[in-house]
Amino acid sequence: MKDERIGSVHRTQVIDQLSQALGEGLLTTEQYDGRVVSVSTATYASDLLAQVQDLPPRLQWDPRNAAPATPPNRTAGRNALILGMLGVPLSFCLLGWIPGIAAIVVSTRGHGAHGVGPALIGRVLGIISVVLSIGAVAALVFAMNSSTSP
Repeated sequence: MKDERIGSVHRTQVIDQLSQALGEGLLTTEQYDGRVVSVSTATYASDLLAQVQDLPPRLQWDPRNAAPATPPNRTAGRNALILGMLGVPLSFCLLGWIPGIAAIVVSTRGHGAHGVGPALIGRVLGIISVVLSIGAVAALVFAMNSSTSP
């Protein structure tokens, strides 16, 4: 079998196996800690296999039976971006906080690409919408309470 790249799903499976071995007393805490560090930095399936090779067969990890990585949720990022863009102009109408909060919540649901992308931009625009809405409410309250005498 070709040595393939692994993802966080595979690392989590091996860490679960190691946790079970620790619970059963097959590993010391020091061994467990060292192996978890190695697993968290693993890039290939052979790196993971090396961490469980001395465990009993029931605690072995088989990369062929490993669950495939879940595809990223790209719609959450797009939806967050749309809500964030909608929230900024609505902030001046005192309603921008509604799509702003929705953009923040939706942007945290996407488990897709990391870095600067639609979800992050939507989250930033959502935060700006909420802040602008608070500022608009404060400006309205200040304007209503200030006296305008000639």
